[in-house]
Amino acid sequence: MKNKDNVEIDPKCMNGKQEAFGLTNRGEVIPCCWADTDKVRKDPVYKKLVAVSNINDYDTVEEIFLQDEWIEFAENLEKGDNVFEVCYTICKKRDSPQHKAELFIDTETGEVTRGKHT
Repeated sequence: MKNKDNVEIDPKCMNGKQEAFGLTNRGEVIPCCWADTDKVRKDPVYKKLVAVSNINDYDTVEEIFLQDEWIEFAENLEKGDNVFEVCYTICKKRDSPQHKAELFIDTETGEVTRGKHT
C-alpha cells in the first residue's frame, strides 16, 4: 500500500499490531489515537467515519465496524488509497518499530519487562 509519494504503509489498526482502536473524549471510536488531531478531523473521510462511530449509538463496538464507512475505510487502507495523511507517517512500513514499546513494572518487585513493540 503506497501513497502518491511512494510511501508504503502497514496499518496497525487493521493488521493486529495494535491492541485497540482509539476512543475520543467525544465518544467516537477512531482507528488510532494518532488520528485525533485538528488536521485529521477536517478530513472529509474522517468526518464520514466518525459520523457513524459514536459509542452511544450502538450496543457493541463491533456494530460500529460493520458500518459502510468503516468497511470502506478498511478497503481503502488495503489499497493505500484515500486514507488519512497521518497513516503514512505513523504506519509507514519500517524494518523496526518506531512508535511504541510497552514496559511493564511489577509493583511489588520493581522488575521491568518489555512487552511487544508495534
